[in-house]
Amino acid sequence: MKTTTISLTHDRYALVQILGKNLLKLCAAGVLIGYLHSQDALLAGVLAVYMMLVLGKRFLRGSADRYTYLTGLVLSALFGVLCEFWGIYYGYWTYHDLSGEREFPYWLPFAWGLAFTFIYKIEKEVFSALSISAFWHKVSIALVVAMVFPTVGEIITINMGVWTYSWPYQLLGVPLLAIFLLMVFHMGVNLLMTLICRTNNWQDPVFNP
Repeated sequence: MKTTTISLTHDRYALVQILGKNLLKLCAAGVLIGYLHSQDALLAGVLAVYMMLVLGKRFLRGSADRYTYLTGLVLSALFGVLCEFWGIYYGYWTYHDLSGEREFPYWLPFAWGLAFTFIYKIEKEVFSALSISAFWHKVSIALVVAMVFPTVGEIITINMGVWTYSWPYQLLGVPLLAIFLLMVFHMGVNLLMTLICRTNNWQDPVFNP
């Protein structure tokens, strides 16, 4: 009984550490985007450099998850940009402080790509810390991560004047519909990554354990 109690305490402490550390990173990223959004070419450059560092580190080290990072990043960036064109075209959201007549910020593809690496890393750490292997337990945690973290990031950037939604029923500027669609988006990417990893026999603790 004592060993079980110690194990549970350790698991909870590890979980709090993971969530707290990543919330701080998310807040820093949100503030950076909010602060630099009116200089979106500069912001795009900063995110591009960071993205290359994230990928470069894994390829130079020969990390087992390097192809997972690259594939997920590219897919997330591609589908994210398509979603952005759809939402901007129909006026569902509007970006502010862009030069000229532009409606699409330069930094968006990099932000979408990095969003995958960020969420993937959280899921990987949580699954490992809690020794989770059951499929539906993973799905439940992935849904919570996809609901909470992107929403917090959007709350920060929206309230720093980066963009606004036109949809109603908002939580601190983020519509409930947007939260739902973000969950659908990230779970859709996860499902696609699961198929890709299994097809290519890429062993991965999140998508193909």
